[in-house]
Amino acid sequence: MSSSDRLPEMDLAYLGGKGYTAVSELMRAMILRTIEDLSAGPELRQEALDYLMDEDEEYVLSFNSICRYFGFNPEKTRHAILNAKTKIRTRRRAA
Repeated sequence: MSSSDRLPEMDLAYLGGKGYTAVSELMRAMILRTIEDLSAGPELRQEALDYLMDEDEEYVLSFNSICRYFGFNPEKTRHAILNAKTKIRTRRRAA
């Protein structure tokens, strides 16, 4: 995976020093759950793929909207998730 295909090395919920918010925590949890569900059984995997591939820009909790909220390019983020060579960690590290 090239450096441009990697997921950003940051805690998505912290927003660059602005602090945690309920909305950012929910958004972060949705993306992390989607990543976990991609490794689950066929039904959850399909739902995760449907969510990940949806191009909706208006729904505040759509994949594209969440990526843009955190300042990520949705296409590059989607590609990085789907083409990760190693398992993406979805658990927050202890502070």
